Amino acid sequence: MGKGFSFLASVLFLIQGVSAQEWYARENSVGAHDPTVLRHEDGYVLQTTNNMLLTSTSEDALNWKTHGRALSAIPSWLKTVTNNGVEDIWAPDLFYFGGEYRSYYTGSAFGKNTSGIGFVSTKSIVPGSSEYNWVDEGEVVRSVSSNNYNAIDADVVEDADGNYWMAFGSWWTGIKLVRLDESTGKQSSSDKTVYSIANRGGSGIEGPSIIEYKGKYFLFTAWDVCCKMGADLEDNTYKTVMGRADNITGPYVDRSGKALANGGGTILMQRYGRYYGPGGGEAFKDLNRIRFAHHYYNANSNGSPTLHIRDVVFTEDNWAEMGQPFLGRYLSAEAEHGTLTNVEITTGTASNGEYVAYINYADSKVRLPMNIPQAGDYLLRYRYANGDANASTHQVTINGQKQTVNLPSTGAWGTFPENSVVYIPATLKRGGNFIEVGVGTNFGELDRIDFLRVIRDTLPANGFDNGIRVRLNDNDEFAIKAGGWALFENVITDSIKGNEVSIQVKNSSGGTLTLHAGSRTSAAISTCTLPSSTSEWTKVECSSLSDLSGVKDFYIKAEGLSQEVLVGNISFEEDGPPISLMKQKTPGLNYQLTKTGPNYTVVFDEPGAYTIDVFNSLGQVLKRVSTSNEKSIELSNLPETKTIIRVQKLGRVK
Repeated sequence: MGKGFSFLASVLFLIQGVSAQEWYARENSVGAHDPTVLRHEDGYVLQTTNNMLLTSTSEDALNWKTHGRALSAIPSWLKTVTNNGVEDIWAPDLFYFGGEYRSYYTGSAFGKNTSGIGFVSTKSIVPGSSEYNWVDEGEVVRSVSSNNYNAIDADVVEDADGNYWMAFGSWWTGIKLVRLDESTGKQSSSDKTVYSIANRGGSGIEGPSIIEYKGKYFLFTAWDVCCKMGADLEDNTYKTVMGRADNITGPYVDRSGKALANGGGTILMQRYGRYYGPGGGEAFKDLNRIRFAHHYYNANSNGSPTLHIRDVVFTEDNWAEMGQPFLGRYLSAEAEHGTLTNVEITTGTASNGEYVAYINYADSKVRLPMNIPQAGDYLLRYRYANGDANASTHQVTINGQKQTVNLPSTGAWGTFPENSVVYIPATLKRGGNFIEVGVGTNFGELDRIDFLRVIRDTLPANGFDNGIRVRLNDNDEFAIKAGGWALFENVITDSIKGNEVSIQVKNSSGGTLTLHAGSRTSAAISTCTLPSSTSEWTKVECSSLSDLSGVKDFYIKAEGLSQEVLVGNISFEEDGPPISLMKQKTPGLNYQLTKTGPNYTVVFDEPGAYTIDVFNSLGQVLKRVSTSNEKSIELSNLPETKTIIRVQKLGRVK
C-alpha cells in the first residue's frame, strides 16, 4: 500500500499490478416474457406473462428464487369482460404506491380487444413475511369491441408532482394514458380522460412504459411482431422504441422531432446476433440508476423468451440509450451488446462466449453506453485479439474525445486470454458515458472493456454500484441500515495512497462499518467503530489496512446500527510519522507500541516509572513524557517528521 500510482506507469506494472478479476460476464438465462421488475430495500421482485403472476425474488438481479403465484384463478370479472376468452394472465406491472405493493395485470381474448386490466395488492413484498398476502382488487379499465383501443399492457408511473398514471394499449389506435387515484389504485373519478400518446395508424405498437428523468418523461414502447419461436423465430420483428415529452400527457417526440402520435419513435433495440425481438420491457428506478427489464427470443434455445435487465443511459442533452444487459458486473461492457454498425458478432473463447469481429470498414462502429456512478480517473482494460504478426490500432472515442489505441499482436484470432489486453487511461463522468470503437490500421477483434477505478485517497460512498438496505437520499447522500452492504467494483488497490482509513458519518448511534475486499464474505480489511451519538458529520478513525495489490471489489457493510447512518467519504491516508524504536538495555524492559489514528500508545508489561523521549533524525528532543505508576501512556501531537522513540526504565514500583 501507499505506493502511489501514475498513468505514466509502465505497461509491465499495469499487467502485474492490475490483476484480472474472474470472468464474471456469464449470462444466467432466466425464462421471462413481458417482465416487470420492482426494486425494494432487500432486492428485486419479478413477475412475467402466462403463469398467474408467479413471483420471483433476487438480491442481485441475476440469481432468482421462485415463490408462489399472486392469483390462484382467473378472476370472474375478467372472464366476463373477455367473454371467457382469457386463458392466462399477461404483462403484469409492479409498483409501490398508496402504502402497498400493487401488480397490475391483463387478460384478453387473443387477437381481440375484449380485454381488461385489474390489480392485486399486498402490504409486504417479502414472501414469508406476516404481511405478504396478495389480494385481488378487481377491475381498473376495460375495452370492448366498440372501443378503438385495447386495454392490455398496463404500466404505472408517478409524475414529478406526485400524481399517478397508467399507460396501456396494443395495436388498434395505439398507446393510451389514464389518471389513477392513489388511495384506490383505480381510475381517478376527477379525470376520466383517456389520453392518446402514441399511434402507428394500425401497425404494431404495444407494451408502453413511462419514466421521468430530470424533468422529462420517456415513453418506451414495443413495435411490430413478437412471440415467434422454433421454426418461426426469424419472423420476430419486435423492437424497442422511445420518445420524450415535457409533460406526462405528451406530446411525445423522437430524437428527430417526429411525434409518436404520428408514427414517430427512435429505435433503441432490435434483433442483433442471436438476440431476437428485444422488447416487451419496462423501465424502473433502481437505487442509483434507471434500468429496463425486457425479454428477447434466444436463438440458442429455440427462441425461448429470456430475461435481460439493462441500464438506461442518458446523454448530455437528456436522451435515453440502452446500455449493457446485466451479466453479473456493473463496470464491464460486452462488445456484442453495444449498438453495432457494420460489424459481426462471432462466437469463440471470449467472455460470455461472444465477441465483435470485422471492425474493418470506415463505418464500422461499436457504441457502448455506460453508467458510471463515481466520477474520476479510470483505466479501461481493453480485451482484444490481433492474430496478425504486425501491430494494429483501433480508434476509441470516450465522451467525444478520440484517440488511437495500439493493439500489439496477440498471436491468434478469436481467443482472448488474460494477457490479451491493453490499458486506456480515461477521466469519466458520474452518470452517462459513451465509448465508441472504430477501425484504425490493420484489424482487431473486441471482446469487452472493464472499467477500473483509480482510488488514491478518497472513495465516495455515494459512488457505489449496488447494494442492500442502502439508498441515496434527496441530498445525494449515501445511507445504510443494519445488515446493509454496498458494492464498489474494480478498485485498483495499487493506487491507494496509504493504509490509514477514516470514514465520515452522520446520524450515528453506534455500531460498526467494515470494509471488505474481494467478496463481502471475506474478512474485514478495516473496521470502523461508530460513535454512540452524532448528528453532524464526524470523522471516524478506522483500523489500518493490510497490504493489498491488484484489482479488487470493495464492499462496505453495516452491523449493529440502531438507525440509518449517512456515510460520506472513505479516506485513505499515508501512515503517520515513521517510528524507529531504540530500546535501552535495561533488564526487564518490555513494552509494545501501537497506533490509534494520529496518536501512539506505549503499553508496558507492568506498571513502573519510565521516561519516553521522542527525537528527530538529528537527535533533537521533540517531546519527553515521564510516568510514575502507569501501565500505558499515549503520545499525541507528534510532528510530521521522521521520529525515534526511546524508552528508559527508571525503577520498579514495589
